[in-house]
Amino acid sequence: MGQFRINTAAPNLVNICIDHVENGEYGGRIYHKYEKEEINFAESGQMITILDKFYNRINHPQASTKYRSFQKKKKSETEPRRREENLKQVQTAQEMLTPRGKEATFILHVQFRQNSTWQGKLIWLEEEAEETFCSVLEILKLLDSALARE
Repeated sequence: MGQFRINTAAPNLVNICIDHVENGEYGGRIYHKYEKEEINFAESGQMITILDKFYNRINHPQASTKYRSFQKKKKSETEPRRREENLKQVQTAQEMLTPRGKEATFILHVQFRQNSTWQGKLIWLEEEAEETFCSVLEILKLLDSALARE
């Protein structure tokens, strides 16, 4: 089994608890330091959307590009806020990392948001395995490989 270190001081550390897997799709709960309540997701696409909104909300890591849209947004919606203005931590990293998924548990640390995607590391707690990733697609492939049923 591999050894890994979790940077508990990272402001954007996320605990992903996978509770059900069906037909290649999975759902579960997300935990972070800024909410005591779990955030439920029903499928992987919804999970990515929730996480992207979270990173935008705390503005960490800062995105290197701005998304284009067919809908025009007000100026206040497109300007990033400073991290201190957005959220205050309401739980410690240890509290946030405690919940476990029924199927699997992953710790996600996005270190960069460059080229309109994410880079960082993903830790699978049950298997004590750590992998780096260079894109959101790679995260999804890592999760798929971990959750694949024989």
